[in-house]
Amino acid sequence: MKKKNIDFNPFFLKLINLNSRLEFLYYNSYKIVLSNSLNFEDIFLMFFINLKKFYINNFFLNTGKIFLNTFNFIKKINYKYKNKLFIYFPNFLLVYKYIKKFNFNSFYNNIILRKICCYIRKIEPYNKSLFNKEILITGLRSSRFNNNSLNYFFDKSRNIIKYNLLFLWDYKDIFYFFEKFNILLNFFYNYGFSSIGCEPCTRKVGIFEHIRSGRWYWENYFSKKECGLHL
Repeated sequence: MKKKNIDFNPFFLKLINLNSRLEFLYYNSYKIVLSNSLNFEDIFLMFFINLKKFYINNFFLNTGKIFLNTFNFIKKINYKYKNKLFIYFPNFLLVYKYIKKFNFNSFYNNIILRKICCYIRKIEPYNKSLFNKEILITGLRSSRFNNNSLNYFFDKSRNIIKYNLLFLWDYKDIFYFFEKFNILLNFFYNYGFSSIGCEPCTRKVGIFEHIRSGRWYWENYFSKKECGLHL
């Protein structure tokens, strides 16, 4: 009798690995939080955590410069999932002082002013959201940052263990789940956005551009174009 060829897909090993690591984290620490930027990786993790019926807090940073339609998407996912999305805001006094001193859109002028803006609107509330937490879960993937660092590490600046559970996943693996289970997807992906941040700092990307090329698009391509949340 002729043996049938088995179509082995390493994707299922990634799924088993994700499941086992998430269970380990959940049953060994109650101070866990998911950083949710509403990018497709974070939405997938939110879906998977709810599928497992784990109660893990997840939060979103409203910088005051997000796309207006984002509020509709947040309303939809909070209606659908048991684990609600908590929203953190920047210190409005710091925002006011920045605008008064440098101008409303001064972040376009140079990278120093842009990073100050990022710190006030993102880093400062991000650090507050991690207060008294032991483990931070993110949906960061290595292909987003062209980075081959470990998929987990200890963030000394925030005194927290950081797990990038989808570090070795390909975007095709994740979108398989979106199609299979009809997961809510941030509609900005339908309009050419591949990485979603603040509205004035994000543009659509071309088909052959890197997934992060739409972020801080006016800055030099070879500069380290990050806000400081993860890198």
